[in-house]
Amino acid sequence: MSVTRFIGRALLASIFIKSGLDHLQHPEPIVRAARGAEVPEPELAVKVNSGVMVGAGALLALGVAPRVSATALAASLIPTTVIGHPFWDKEGKERAQQQTQFLKNLALLGALLYLTGRE
Repeated sequence: MSVTRFIGRALLASIFIKSGLDHLQHPEPIVRAARGAEVPEPELAVKVNSGVMVGAGALLALGVAPRVSATALAASLIPTTVIGHPFWDKEGKERAQQQTQFLKNLALLGALLYLTGRE
């Protein structure tokens, strides 16, 4: 494995690991958003999603099962993006901020999808 690939995977994984840990430590705002989106069992859903982010993120960073890890992260990122950044329901500055976060997540999704076809 090249050093560049290792660094790239580690950098990509870092946002998932950090976010997952943050959500495990402070789940309340994420649970509220999940509840508002009528996600069944929102507390459990947040814990599972956070666990996937930390676990699959760590595996991706280490280069262990990178395709499976990237696929798991991609699958968890889709509902996270739609529920967490509904820019279409916002106005003004908040709409712009949420749209930026939504597009950032789409870019992350693109990188993860790219990895699922590699190695």
